[in-house]
Amino acid sequence: MNKKIILGLSSFQFMAMARRGLFYTFLALYLRIGLGLSVTATTLLASLTMIMNSSSQAFLWGKISDKYQARTSLVVIGETIAALGYILVYFVHVMLLESSGPTSAAYSIIAGLTLLEFFWSMSNLGWSALISDLTTSRERGKLMSVISSIGGVGRIVGITVSGVLYNWGGDAAGFKNGVLFYFASAIMLVSAFILWFSTRSLKQSSIIHYEQAMPTRQSQSSKKHSSAIFYWFLASIFVVGLGIYSILQIFVFYVELDSPIGATFFDIVMIRNSASAATIIASLLAGTLADKFGRKNALGLGLLLAVITPILYLLARDVTQMIVINSLSGISMGLINVVGYLVAADLIPAEYRGKLFGRYNAVTYISFGVAGTFIGGPIADYLIHVGTTEVMAYVATFQVASGVALAGFILFMLKVKSTQLKLFQSHVSPSNEDRAGTSLTEHTKD
Repeated sequence: MNKKIILGLSSFQFMAMARRGLFYTFLALYLRIGLGLSVTATTLLASLTMIMNSSSQAFLWGKISDKYQARTSLVVIGETIAALGYILVYFVHVMLLESSGPTSAAYSIIAGLTLLEFFWSMSNLGWSALISDLTTSRERGKLMSVISSIGGVGRIVGITVSGVLYNWGGDAAGFKNGVLFYFASAIMLVSAFILWFSTRSLKQSSIIHYEQAMPTRQSQSSKKHSSAIFYWFLASIFVVGLGIYSILQIFVFYVELDSPIGATFFDIVMIRNSASAATIIASLLAGTLADKFGRKNALGLGLLLAVITPILYLLARDVTQMIVINSLSGISMGLINVVGYLVAADLIPAEYRGKLFGRYNAVTYISFGVAGTFIGGPIADYLIHVGTTEVMAYVATFQVASGVALAGFILFMLKVKSTQLKLFQSHVSPSNEDRAGTSLTEHTKD
């Protein structure tokens, strides 16, 4: 692959993850502590934005991407609109904070970011399809490992800067004075320009020639069989995601309590960064592990760690122990993100990349969005309402999260693991795979 394109993709991923770490690490805490929302109301930030994002990808942007093959344009337009929208959201939130109070300001942030996800989903969809367009199956593992690791570095940088800026000038001043909004907006504009500049010379023929090199080899019955595997795969990823993401925001509330962890804002940065550092390492190794031990085995390990980690959180009694334990979540996410994408790309035929990557992303985003609102948040709020301490309420959510993730892991083992590799091996020889690049099956997508 062209080194200029690799540099552009890597730079974009670094800045995208830096922006996410910068803006979202303490946003839930700002909504909950600074503006006074309940746990469940705070989780609306994730649920509404991700529902908007996933539905837009699945029903609109995926079709547009496939029809016009406009991957880079979707990314650039989406990032630019979102960058400008962030500034608007900030000013509306400040106006309501002064005129109507903190609750109205909090909900304006949630509503504004939800609307922006309609446009931001253009970028998510375009990015996923573009990576698959530009790589063969064997190239993809190495590239995704490198890009994901670079993204992990960016997230560490973003989280660290966020920890410094959050209370810079007063309680939650980073959001109240707009610094975090401005930083995030600037990052999106720069990253959009970098991706456009690095891919502007691409020709359509250079994007699709890999798939054109491989003839159709599957019977109709084989297509139906692998389509079933694809949807079982999506179902298992969705259920595990419900477990993982049901405590994503609650985790910060838990470690911030005086007992048992008593983390300061700097400690929260360190705890979060431990996962990001582990993600960097896991992402670098994920492609190699997937090639050596099988993609379904590497993915299964990532899913298993997602089951175990919430229970291990309950064993931590100080910040150091939580840093060590939370690094396991980073390993899990590194494996799931990299290997899950590889499996998805292998299953998706070139002509349906936009549509099916939209579905794959939708599974992740919907589980991310609804888990806190419909699982973690209501459980915590109910237990607190009936007199349970916050600590025990959050402990209960960790236990439920592990159980939900376990159900998804079992589903993966029973319905996907025993059949997926056999399907891949039966249709394409290694030499053909190297020439053809993607789409080891012809009909499904991860």
